[in-house]
Amino acid sequence: MKKNRTITAMLLLFFVGSLTMSAQNEKFKALFVYNFIKNIEWPENYKQGDMVIGVLGNSSVAKELETITATQKAGNQSMKVKVFSSVEEITNCHLIYVSPSKGSSIAQLVSKISGNSTLIVSDSKGAIQQGSAINFMLDGDKLKFEINKTRIEQKGLKVSASLLNLGIQTN
Repeated sequence: MKKNRTITAMLLLFFVGSLTMSAQNEKFKALFVYNFIKNIEWPENYKQGDMVIGVLGNSSVAKELETITATQKAGNQSMKVKVFSSVEEITNCHLIYVSPSKGSSIAQLVSKISGNSTLIVSDSKGAIQQGSAINFMLDGDKLKFEINKTRIEQKGLKVSASLLNLGIQTN
């Protein structure tokens, strides 16, 4: 009986630790997204009105982004977070974060926004090869990101050298 309690307690601690680490990663991802915005320059016609950050799928990153955008600006633009449950719902955005649950929708998303200067940030293995411009990845317990400069520039966006140097550059 005592052994079962010990195992249960250990499993509970592991589960709570995993949740805390996951929640921490979601906060870091939101901060990364905010910093991506600060290090990307959009065309002039995207510099009016709100800076719109779309989140495709159910993700706590959206809540973290809402917290950040409530007090921060992108240059002189206020920021607004919109959550979409499907690619069909997506309207004009400056940046779209694709949650892991919607990673299989990247090709469809790329097609939908083909004429827009919208940056796609994803969180799924292989997403860069499917059309994402920036993709989160874990290296051990460290959160990192892949970045595709060519894809960013094809969208009419300019990326800072410092952001390129922080990411793992892909082709």
